Amino acid sequence: MATVAGLDAFLAGLRNLGVEPLVTNTVVTFEVVPVSGSRAQVAVSTGVGVEELAMWPMAPPHWVHLPAEVLLARMNTNGADTLPGWTRHSRQIANWGDADDPAQAWIAHARSVLGEATA
Repeated sequence: MATVAGLDAFLAGLRNLGVEPLVTNTVVTFEVVPVSGSRAQVAVSTGVGVEELAMWPMAPPHWVHLPAEVLLARMNTNGADTLPGWTRHSRQIANWGDADDPAQAWIAHARSVLGEATA
């Protein structure tokens, strides 16, 4: 039996959590609800670059894609390789591989990043 990895595994993991992703040719987008920050308790679109999912779940994506109007306290951004009107934010994940469910760990990471939102 083949192990599902990469984009298909990422999408399956999100769907198992009740999150419905939308796939474009460059970015997988989905909504998360942060628990802190200026966007707390409001669904926010976020995304992951398709090319960064090649090693999923063994290696997490580095960039968190957000609409450009979402401003974070620590800005380390790059607009390349994302959707028009979106920005990539550089964020590392500590202790990757410790979670039982990689998709849940990624959602928690996205919520944590959004917890830094100032606007």
